[in-house]
Amino acid sequence: MRNGSTSALGREKIRLLNQSAIINAIHRSRKISRTDLAAGLRLSPAAVTNLTASLIDAGLVVEVEVGESLSVGRKPILLGINYDHAYVVGAKVMPDAIVASLTNLNADVLGTVRVPLVDSAVGTVAAAVVASKAELCDKLGVPAHRVAGLGVSLPGVVDYLTGIVKHSDLLGWHDVRLAEELRDVAGLSAVVENDVNALAAAQSWFGLGRAHDSFLTVTMGRGVGLGIVIGGAIYRGPRGGAGEVGHTRCTPIDPRVMRPGTTTLEERLGDAALLGEARRVIPGFPEGARPEVLTSRAEQGDPAAIDLLADAGACLGVALSDLVNLFAPTLVILGGEGLRNSKYFLPHVRPALEKHAFGGLANGLELIVDSWGDDAWARGAAGLAAARFLEAATEPLPALQTGPGLAR
Repeated sequence: MRNGSTSALGREKIRLLNQSAIINAIHRSRKISRTDLAAGLRLSPAAVTNLTASLIDAGLVVEVEVGESLSVGRKPILLGINYDHAYVVGAKVMPDAIVASLTNLNADVLGTVRVPLVDSAVGTVAAAVVASKAELCDKLGVPAHRVAGLGVSLPGVVDYLTGIVKHSDLLGWHDVRLAEELRDVAGLSAVVENDVNALAAAQSWFGLGRAHDSFLTVTMGRGVGLGIVIGGAIYRGPRGGAGEVGHTRCTPIDPRVMRPGTTTLEERLGDAALLGEARRVIPGFPEGARPEVLTSRAEQGDPAAIDLLADAGACLGVALSDLVNLFAPTLVILGGEGLRNSKYFLPHVRPALEKHAFGGLANGLELIVDSWGDDAWARGAAGLAAARFLEAATEPLPALQTGPGLAR
């Protein structure tokens, strides 16, 4: 009896793995025939037909159109994902508020809300995430049972597998079991991730990185962050802290106005660092000014502001050359609030990158700016929850079809 049960469990595990692989392949292809699925995944046509039938019955996979046949005979029916089968909520946690978005399974944003935080206590944050879900469902007419999961991103070192926030300076958290807290208060599956990793994962599944096996996402704003995708998977490191590029050493090369010397990349390119330099080199630059003031000074033609941002671009280019020498990616995505100044520093990034990259590693490298605000960080978190749902593709799928549909 025990052997039979073990064998049945093994078969079920293989079935779920194959089912997940099929969903992944359909998502990557957008639309694909059963024959091509079988060939690409090295499964028998009968197995693919059986597995896709259950997904079609559940409403997650749909027959989207008839494809072209390369030979005489029946034309193949192409399969696609029904991204409106379920919905997820993604939230970006900041010290004073969370920004949350409700998206479908393709991370297409239906609506976004901002919920203030009276403090950054764990219970306060968890309650705000639940409140954002309720507000979004009410605002968009989405039945609560159609929300299949939560994704939360925040700055810090996060153990993605357990959902434990090991360390977050900005929130003052250490060893916080946030995913467990969210499951308890919301009754939903929850994914917790470092904010830049969440963006990189979303870019890999749904965005600019979809056609790239290995790429980097570099963010600028309050700090400097790095998301690393290798072989189609996020590289987090064994302790979840990989990608802290902002804390690597940085020395400006031939600076125009930037203070010389060696410090960290974040202490050169973070918003606070650039504002500190602006107060030093730009006559009359106001104390306590927001980052937009530096942008405004550059737009007005202030030579010191323009030179400072040129120095920032050169620093970023050298830092990117180090990353290219380490990882040899085919794509680097630049994003974050700091990209408000891209017009002034970007022309200096590529020359420094190419000058210091080794052996032609920068040749053919795509360098793309993807500007976003807090709502895009929330979308990245939602993308993680959507990807978790699609990858798992477990049995509760049919239950999500019951009840009233989405009001639009």
